Amino acid sequence: MSDDATPSPAPGSHGPLGPLALALSGGGYRAAAFHLGALRFLDRMDLLRDVVALSTVSGGTITGMAWTVSLLDGKPFQEFYETYASYLKRTNVIHEALEGLTAHREHGSHAWASLIRSAADVYARPDLLGDRRFGELLDTDKLPLQEVIFNTTEFHSGLDFRFRRSAQALAPLGNMQHRLPRSVAQHVRLADMVAASSCFPGGFEPLVFPQQFHWPPDYPLPAALQELGADFEHGLPLMDGGIYDNQGIDSLLLAFRADAPPALIISDVSTEVSEIYNVPKNPTRRGWVSLQGIYWMGWGLFVLAMVSALILAWNGASAARMGDWTWKDSFLYLVPSLLSAAVASGLFWVRRRLGDIDALLRKQVEVDAWPSFRKLTVNEFSQMLALRIGSLLALTSSVFMKRVRGLIFKNLYRTPAYAGRRISNLISKLCTNQPALFAEHPWMQPKPHLVQLGQQASQMPTTLWFTQDEQFVTVESAGEATLCYVLLRHILRHHKGLYETEGLPLAGLFGRLRKEWAVFNQEASASGGQPKGAA
Repeated sequence: MSDDATPSPAPGSHGPLGPLALALSGGGYRAAAFHLGALRFLDRMDLLRDVVALSTVSGGTITGMAWTVSLLDGKPFQEFYETYASYLKRTNVIHEALEGLTAHREHGSHAWASLIRSAADVYARPDLLGDRRFGELLDTDKLPLQEVIFNTTEFHSGLDFRFRRSAQALAPLGNMQHRLPRSVAQHVRLADMVAASSCFPGGFEPLVFPQQFHWPPDYPLPAALQELGADFEHGLPLMDGGIYDNQGIDSLLLAFRADAPPALIISDVSTEVSEIYNVPKNPTRRGWVSLQGIYWMGWGLFVLAMVSALILAWNGASAARMGDWTWKDSFLYLVPSLLSAAVASGLFWVRRRLGDIDALLRKQVEVDAWPSFRKLTVNEFSQMLALRIGSLLALTSSVFMKRVRGLIFKNLYRTPAYAGRRISNLISKLCTNQPALFAEHPWMQPKPHLVQLGQQASQMPTTLWFTQDEQFVTVESAGEATLCYVLLRHILRHHKGLYETEGLPLAGLFGRLRKEWAVFNQEASASGGQPKGAA
């Protein structure tokens, strides 16, 4: 995708690191809390005001959108932090989305249940985004950000689909294959944008734009479809932006193609695992019941159920004709007859659906697999199914994302304009050994409790809920401490000769960072709490 580049920020109007761009990765609530800690630390270091660009993905979009709206409303950062932290700790998105899965559907409605649409309604509650629309961001001059990009992936062409607010009025929205007119974009609900960006495969179904988005009464879906034209007539399936780029880096590389882009802080909760997938052990026995046996057992049960229903119905009718029918006969003839008929009907329905699946497979792969599959035992078939599902999930959630991440970072490191201007706030940095750095600057080495903090934060699963407040505290604290560490490392590596000179702005920042790091690196208190940064 080719985007219009954003002019480079003015160099003299920012702090000691110059203008900053933030890329907030995906990773569910682990990402949301880690990025919140990073934002909090930037605010404490008076660097948050230097942020001129924001690109977010998935869990990062939840935090990025909430922070952007707080900027629009002019809220102090501490007020935003307390409100949003409370939201993360109390809101289980999946649980609440499941509760509303079939809500607001009239009897006989043809509207299909959609978990991602239900999740969008959770984000649209008043305690987060409400019914706010993208037009508030597109049309404002109160937002101190040149670029705000919320990333999704569209499944027609496999490209990033961007909801972008730019200082450039003509900056494109969507992508090159599917342009999103500004006149339509202004009516898009912010909560739907968050849902589309965090719609990870396997957990959610695609969110179809514009058909499954919520439109205001004064601009209904037909009006949006009319403006969008033929490209969107059948809907554009949108899913997690992390499928295309889980760090949100590519959007910023395209947005800032000038010679002096802002320094790029990449807040990334990707975790390194030694073994992405292990093949589970086979059952101890193959068993003797084959799929063919199950098939014939099903037919036998169907015949028995039908015969039983007919005999019971015949005997019941005979008893009724004889005139000696009592209420007890209802349980002797009528109820068993209905149960037998229900079993037969259910088996017939299952047989029809399996036939539909078999026909679909024949059409898709042009292979009739049943003659071979019928010889498998139930244990063998179950294991084959488990292996395929497990390896497929590992492929989409880890292998592909690892490969894409490597390609995006390679592109970043090959871009000369970002040499010495990349700051990687990776969640595992506190656990990474840096012998050369620690030999030259022993005070930089994280103490065991910080290494443990990084490990615990990295092990937080990719969910959209916290089971305990301590999970939030651990991940958010890791976001703060890790950013302090990587900022110090960045200055030591790329600003030699500047941070040592007293009186220079960079020296002042370096001094504040060292004080913060000294507090972070203190041993944990006897109560078990993690030390926080200096006030």
